Amino acid sequence: MASQKGEQDQPTRADVEAAAYRFLGRRDYAVEELARKLRQKELPQELIDEVLKSLQQAGYLDDQRFALVQGAILARKNWGPRQISHKLRARGVAESVVEEALCEIGRDVDWTASAKERLHARFGRAEDLDDDQRPRAFRHLTYRGFAPALIRRLLFDY
Repeated sequence: MASQKGEQDQPTRADVEAAAYRFLGRRDYAVEELARKLRQKELPQELIDEVLKSLQQAGYLDDQRFALVQGAILARKNWGPRQISHKLRARGVAESVVEEALCEIGRDVDWTASAKERLHARFGRAEDLDDDQRPRAFRHLTYRGFAPALIRRLLFDY
């Protein structure tokens, strides 16, 4: 009887699916990100792999869709392409998928206008910045993921 009790305590595929659906019910996940969440629950890796494959085949998990949606959300919040790339890779999205998503997002986003909007919201007009504020603005926009050449144009070539 004791051995049966131990076997009953082992998580089943249904347990892994239920946990995955609970996570996906709250928000969209990248495949690797969801795998990490399931591993944190100490579920068997073999079952996690099976469930993730099944969810991908059913269309519930799609890294390309995830990267496009999350990248577009970050772009609307005036994050630059470098930081968007970093954030997506940190969530487990493959570099090739990230690059593809950024190309797609870049068709709809004017990165210069986005950086200018972020600069204006945080520091005001570039031409009104003094010599102490320019380095701070440069660091801020670099942190936000905009290219240094673009930032220099905004801060010095107005």
